[in-house]
Amino acid sequence: MAVIFNPHQRSTLEAATGRIIPADRDPGALAAGVIDYIENTLAGYEAEHVSLYVDGIQELDRLAGEQFGSAAFVSLQPEQQDQILTLLEKRRSPFFSHLVEHTMQGFYGDPRHGGNRDRVSWKMIGFPGPSHPEGYQPPFGWYDENIPDEFEPEKKRGK
Repeated sequence: MAVIFNPHQRSTLEAATGRIIPADRDPGALAAGVIDYIENTLAGYEAEHVSLYVDGIQELDRLAGEQFGSAAFVSLQPEQQDQILTLLEKRRSPFFSHLVEHTMQGFYGDPRHGGNRDRVSWKMIGFPGPSHPEGYQPPFGWYDENIPDEFEPEKKRGK
């Protein structure tokens, strides 16, 4: 596993992703190990966004101080964390956009990429995964059934 963030940065991101996909009767972002996915992604093909995350974490802490007099985002109550994340969303923060996107990818994506630990989201939605004989077999929906796959061989499409 890649290590990009120091312990404070990591706990801040865990708190933020835990508010984006909180645990309820099902596991949330924390149980799915979304932070591991984010670190792996930033250590690889999205390395250019590391500074966006570092700056975004500083922004979360700065807003925690401005809005609530707290030294750190992680020290806030969940409702206060939600208010700060909502503020970033309203400001169309690039950091927040990436954080939401990566949180969703880490929660619902294939566990081989570092997130979705123990396939928690797949279990939640009833997806058997690629190891199951029917895992990625169509039909998934109208689009998958009716739009030709760009990678499908020409002769199979009837051409």
